[in-house]
Amino acid sequence: MDLAKLEKLEWLVVNLEEICKSYFIIRAINQECQNLDAGLEDYAPYRHLCNVLVSDFVIRWCKVFGTDSEEMHWKNFVPEPDIEAFKASIYTSSNTTPDEFSAYWKRMKDVRDTACAHFTYQYVDKEVPFFEMALDSASAAHSYFVEQLIRLGVRQSRLDFKQFGETTSRGFMRKVRNG
Repeated sequence: MDLAKLEKLEWLVVNLEEICKSYFIIRAINQECQNLDAGLEDYAPYRHLCNVLVSDFVIRWCKVFGTDSEEMHWKNFVPEPDIEAFKASIYTSSNTTPDEFSAYWKRMKDVRDTACAHFTYQYVDKEVPFFEMALDSASAAHSYFVEQLIRLGVRQSRLDFKQFGETTSRGFMRKVRNG
């Protein structure tokens, strides 16, 4: 099935929203993981869920920001005249320079390639990069692509990306606590 460019753009926006949900649910579980896994230490289901969401976050982020060959890579959706402005918005949102972002990108890609999508023992005991830069870059990309969907008449409104994630995690944790 060959999806039209518009449908692919919609999938890209959904993927960015999934990045946001994973980030905030990871944070929420981490804040209460000891309590959630109490009595289940041998199984640690919430720690496991957190690890699954970390992999989800990294892999989804790399779909958009990873290698240019990714079908969902941002370069497939940003017109040539807009590329520099798009990149500038990513750096501004992430509060970083192009060189710092490039170094971060390499670390995220390394995590994907050695711990999430594949596994090599060289990754054992390495730290996962902090995800705030990835979240901020995903937020900037989300804003850009939602604006495209609004201009095309597909979407009527914007959402506060981080508030969306917070609301998702609060709803998730409420269900976890209340069953």
